[in-house]
Amino acid sequence: MKKILLSTILLVFSIFSLKAQTIEFTVEAPATIAGPYGFTSTNDVAGWGSPDLLDTANAVMDTLMFVDDGTAGTNPQGNPMSAEGCNPLINDLSGKIAVIYRNTCQFGTKILNAENAGAVAAIIINREPGLVNMAPGDDGANVTIPAIFIEDATGLIITNEMANGPVVGFIGTRSFSYNVAIENSGIIRPEAASMPAALAQDNSEYDVQLGAWVTNPGSQDNNVTLKAVITQGGTTLYDQTSASSPILSGDSVYVSLPTFSQASYSTGMYNLTYSVNEGDTLEEFAQDNVISQDFHLSNTKFSTATLDSNENLVLSPFYRPSNATGSVSMCAPFLDPNASRMAAMGVSFAAVVSGGDLTGRYFTVYGYEWNDQFTDLNDPNAMVSAYNVAATGEFTYPNDSAYQEVYVPFMQPMQLMDNQRYLFCVNTFDTDVYIGFDDKLDYTQNLDNVYSQPVSVVENSGSWYLTGFGADVTSGISVELTTNLSLEDNTMNDIKAYPNPATTNINIPLNGVQGNGSINILDITGKLVQSLNVNVNNMITVDVSELSNGTYTFNLVLEDGKSSKFNVVINK
Repeated sequence: MKKILLSTILLVFSIFSLKAQTIEFTVEAPATIAGPYGFTSTNDVAGWGSPDLLDTANAVMDTLMFVDDGTAGTNPQGNPMSAEGCNPLINDLSGKIAVIYRNTCQFGTKILNAENAGAVAAIIINREPGLVNMAPGDDGANVTIPAIFIEDATGLIITNEMANGPVVGFIGTRSFSYNVAIENSGIIRPEAASMPAALAQDNSEYDVQLGAWVTNPGSQDNNVTLKAVITQGGTTLYDQTSASSPILSGDSVYVSLPTFSQASYSTGMYNLTYSVNEGDTLEEFAQDNVISQDFHLSNTKFSTATLDSNENLVLSPFYRPSNATGSVSMCAPFLDPNASRMAAMGVSFAAVVSGGDLTGRYFTVYGYEWNDQFTDLNDPNAMVSAYNVAATGEFTYPNDSAYQEVYVPFMQPMQLMDNQRYLFCVNTFDTDVYIGFDDKLDYTQNLDNVYSQPVSVVENSGSWYLTGFGADVTSGISVELTTNLSLEDNTMNDIKAYPNPATTNINIPLNGVQGNGSINILDITGKLVQSLNVNVNNMITVDVSELSNGTYTFNLVLEDGKSSKFNVVINK
């Protein structure tokens, strides 16, 4: 299977090896932000004089401190120029981990200036989403301290906490006698992060296989147990612990658990938490013992990317192919034996232009029937070569709205068919546009050992990649699905309030639908602007007198869970 390369501005994280110690960046204190964070390091590129961070003797743990080179003013990101460290520093960093903003000068110069001021290590914060591999430049060969690079979102978490008091970080590889671990790449996850409840009515239609690879990076042999807990709304639905398994130092073992299945499922957010425990010995490093993931059974949303409690996408970083020259599509595959219960109404995504503006940028969303016949990713016929357009939608950004989720409805609802493969995609021809992805859910074990179905597909200039940017990053797309709500004019896309200024109502006719419901009205960025409780009695009247001209999304939800979304253009 082909794996497409990311842009050089946004590179993949370090890959975990099941049988080897790994480099870590963790916040040790305070407890409110403690834990591991994604990074790249000087270990990733040749030409640096920095020590090998895989050697435990080179690990660093100390307090973080901003650099200060005395430069006045702020940079385009609103951060102090003095904290870019492009000139010799005026503050003493002895025994500290230097914190530096990326912007203008070379990485090697920044880090060498910090080292000359006494820093024992350095952290560079990106000016935008994503990670890069740091080039050593003119001074990198003279750097002898460890240095890492982190995302802007991670930097914001850390620097906000630095304003409240000391923050202690760890960079390097740890050495323990007794330490067992699980990693994102080693666990079995739900097949999708959000599945419509209409396709998960009982355990014959929906379940979650559970299990994980457990590793022993400690120096001593051990015994381990694996535990999984699934909760929903504060209620524990599943709590299983495996039998004890022996594990040798430096080795790994796969531990399986019973499948999670229920006679019936309620809609809402669920949480799956894996934890691994030593046998009779004391665990010396517990931070890599627990992994937790939220997943949804939703009224309307399908997504392989993470959703928050309001079912909005949680995205970071933002990617594009490194060799993008034209058409780029980021896609969510879909396949279900009961798909005919639903119709696809549109696609949500988020985007950003590196160093630019989204205003006026044009995007198309597609629903494709994917007609290549294959069983799973191990089938040699697994490819994207036979597909046809079943639905489209168009969107032009009215303002920058960088990083904000937008919903784009299809021009016509797309009725789905049982056991038909689909691709739901967002497409752009602007090669400086980055689309949101989710790097929190690593589907490696799902792809390799369990479901073996695509979770994230990428197209670049007509070439398709079944595993996109890899199993550890997922296209940040959610698909709006609806059950067969009978709207008399369910295909309408341009309902217009008449140009008469006295017209303040939109009348929406319904066919044979009864019961209470609600309408949420969202602006073009997805922001809720009105929420109305309505009584459905063949006609809904919506007062639009408080809405300005423009395009809005009307989301109708009935008390029985049926729903529909459609686009409304207000032109008073």
